[in-house]
Amino acid sequence: MKRMSSRIGVLVATVGLALTVGPTGAHALTMSTPSLVPDPDGYLQCTVRATSSTPMKIVATILSGDGTNVTEFGTGFRASPAATGDGLYHAEETAGSLNDGARSCKATVTGARRKDVRVTLEAHDGNGNVTATVEAQ
Repeated sequence: MKRMSSRIGVLVATVGLALTVGPTGAHALTMSTPSLVPDPDGYLQCTVRATSSTPMKIVATILSGDGTNVTEFGTGFRASPAATGDGLYHAEETAGSLNDGARSCKATVTGARRKDVRVTLEAHDGNGNVTATVEAQ
């Protein structure tokens, strides 16, 4: 009898562990912008902003025309409901590239709904002035 209860204990512990570290129910949302062509001395910069009632993960990348990741710089910001005072998590991620082949932005966001995510791609000239802007649909 003792052997059977040990097996049941192991089974219960395994199921409990699987539930603890298993999927969180958060699905990844991927959004892409239309293409832009940067000025020869300029760059592309993508900005992803999102809000959610749960913590979020954002990965933003700049892609070349053939889909190669050409991201060269970026920043990130996260704020909890305690800091924002509105009961929501806020997140912003940027990605940029000076690569002449840079064309678009792909953003993957986990933990937020599509309606709460905004993805903007800007083309800048050599002086940093915005020359064109597009948004993911």
